[in-house]
Amino acid sequence: MSKLDDLAAWRNLIAFSKTGTLSAAAELLGVDVSNLSRSIAGLEKALGCDLIRHNSRPMELSDTGKLVVKRMTPIVRAHDALMQKIIDDNSALSGNIRLSSAPGFAARRLTPLLQRFHEMYPQITIEILSGFRPSDVQKGLCDVATLTGEPTLPGLCYMSRGRNVYLPVASPVYIQKHGMPIDPESLRLHTGLVYSGPVREETKFLYRGDKAEPVTYASCIRSTDILAIRSALLEGMGVAVDMPLVQIYEDLLAGRLVAILPGWFHPPVECFIVSNHEAWHMKRVRIFLEWYAKEMQALFATYENQVSDVVGLPKDRGQYDRNALYRT
Repeated sequence: MSKLDDLAAWRNLIAFSKTGTLSAAAELLGVDVSNLSRSIAGLEKALGCDLIRHNSRPMELSDTGKLVVKRMTPIVRAHDALMQKIIDDNSALSGNIRLSSAPGFAARRLTPLLQRFHEMYPQITIEILSGFRPSDVQKGLCDVATLTGEPTLPGLCYMSRGRNVYLPVASPVYIQKHGMPIDPESLRLHTGLVYSGPVREETKFLYRGDKAEPVTYASCIRSTDILAIRSALLEGMGVAVDMPLVQIYEDLLAGRLVAILPGWFHPPVECFIVSNHEAWHMKRVRIFLEWYAKEMQALFATYENQVSDVVGLPKDRGQYDRNALYRT
């Protein structure tokens, strides 16, 4: 067989184009980096030209490499989709799903959900990842991901997970010592505990109706770990204006944290369970994504219902059809 007919070699080159390095491509495909490198070299020898600029640092595709990757990618995807469809249609639901979740949620809430899914589909395994962005889902680096805000990149399928509600809170101990912030202007007298991680952007403004005010603290402590911010809140180290309800609803019910800045909020953000079109063709991914979206909607609605008597929540405007599957 001609090397040019070797789909695995073309798949290796496409993986390199996505990841940018031979080692990352090999890790993505689960192959030995030396074998991957030899397969690409075989394509170059058969074509009589370089597909990768080997002397550049970092290495990159040549112009010819870019052209063939553009043309070969849909061919390889079509082949893989056909083979997967045949397998899906003629075998039991089984295999692995790579799921990306926010680290804080994965650490405290995710396991009981996945246990229920495992009881229904014991042959499907879930690999928990974290910190993946829309571009990672688009590239196929994970199969399903929870993303904050509606996806805009092409080639994605998604369902609503429900909204994320963010609340301004502090501990009673902090308020007793430093006073209650009643509006954004008063935050200038307080220490802010600021989330600066990959899931969402840092909060710069708070809103009450149509009014917006900037957020400015006397001093602040930043962290990419939402659980570290929760711990600092409970220890009375400062205030936070945008704590996800999912992380603090028990603390609100127990009185360990209380709402501050009455009527002021970081606007709620709709979140989505997302896969790319290629992953969506796998039956196990379709079943899991639809189940997971519904379970998450119900779970997050429960959090809101439990705290609605002890703290004011922003109105749910129902911008999205939470039963619909969307595509980009």
